[in-house]
Amino acid sequence: MSFTVEPLSPELTFGKTIRGLTSRHIVDELVREELRSYWVQDGVVVFRDGEINPTFQLELSRIFGPLEQHPVKEIQVDGNPDLIVLYSDPKNASIVEIEGEVGGGFLPWHCDLVYNDRINHGGILRAIKPTSHGGVTGFIDRIDAYQRLSDELKARIEGLHVVYRIGPFDEMDYLSRSPVRVVSQPAWLAKTLERRDVDFPPVAHPLVFVQPETGRKSLNYSPYFSKYIEELGPEDGHALIQALSDHMNASPAYHHSWTTDEMILWDNWRMLHSVTPVPLDEERIMQRTTIRGDYGLGRKLKIREAAE
Repeated sequence: MSFTVEPLSPELTFGKTIRGLTSRHIVDELVREELRSYWVQDGVVVFRDGEINPTFQLELSRIFGPLEQHPVKEIQVDGNPDLIVLYSDPKNASIVEIEGEVGGGFLPWHCDLVYNDRINHGGILRAIKPTSHGGVTGFIDRIDAYQRLSDELKARIEGLHVVYRIGPFDEMDYLSRSPVRVVSQPAWLAKTLERRDVDFPPVAHPLVFVQPETGRKSLNYSPYFSKYIEELGPEDGHALIQALSDHMNASPAYHHSWTTDEMILWDNWRMLHSVTPVPLDEERIMQRTTIRGDYGLGRKLKIREAAE
């Protein structure tokens, strides 16, 4: 039996849904090429009604590139560092209050590893234990976001760079359009931040990225982890970076409510993603691969060079 392919949503310009894909299909190089084309053209692919397990997750991920171990060692899966585990419970997740709701595991719109000079090319995510509500993963297409900018704003951001740095929510000025109050943070995050100056110096990435396979321009901006525009500094560039954050927050998005019967692949050089808070009395467990890549445009900055 073959697999089927359909648009993710008739209302969106990105995304595919693939149903019925199994390990039997992906031994065929023509199928592998077809899957890679969806990744490039559509940015995000939801796999449903097929083979869903960690072995297939790893095999499928390797179609799109070699895997690498996530630099935050504290979230690597014991015995299988090609997978990371993402927990949402009071002991392992940041607890925040946003829009009057207190929950765990909230992540604002972001690009994975944007706080490194090397940004991984993608990943495949699946739910081990979803919650009854919350924990919804959102995706925004930055190619579409760029196309919807005014010509004036497109010209203004050409050649500019954003400085990013890992840190807690209360150090981030652009992570959400709603105020975020931090209730608590997990021990693993505090441990990671202890080695921030050694392992995670500030980095700069361009605001415009051209997809090499298609020549399409992308608004290469991540609200989470962003600090300021390198060429303008924190004060002079504030209005511009706030406008870009507002633009991203208003972009069309796909929102995925999880079961254990699907996996999602996305192009991390193109898509932003986010996660809504989960109930404090429920545990959410996710596992994700990290597909290696480096678009070659990120730069590490010395701490004294960054306008912290």
